[in-house]
Amino acid sequence: MTLTCAWSCPDGVTARVTLDGELEFATAARLPRLVTDRLADHPGVREVRLDCAGIVFCDSSGLSALLRVHRVVTAAGARLHLDNRPPVLDRLLALTGTTAYLTGEDGGARVRRDS
Repeated sequence: MTLTCAWSCPDGVTARVTLDGELEFATAARLPRLVTDRLADHPGVREVRLDCAGIVFCDSSGLSALLRVHRVVTAAGARLHLDNRPPVLDRLLALTGTTAYLTGEDGGARVRRDS
């Protein structure tokens, strides 16, 4: 059970967090901690883009971490994007009704194509 979270913010306005591994109970706390700490160091960030392509598993603790990240990002006056979502993450967001909240889009059609 591992999760790698890598932050980059070359322009000071758009941050990219690359996620690789399992976003679950044993690893989920890393993501909100990283985003909270980095946003404090980079107050000019207006967009946080989570690159989710490397997520191979996400449980309810992982979903909770994404919800915490959303709250931290919006409280900092920035916008959260979940880029390159794998089907397993889209399915979890759809089943929990959090797609629109976390992404601003309706995930129903996308999940039906993956089923």
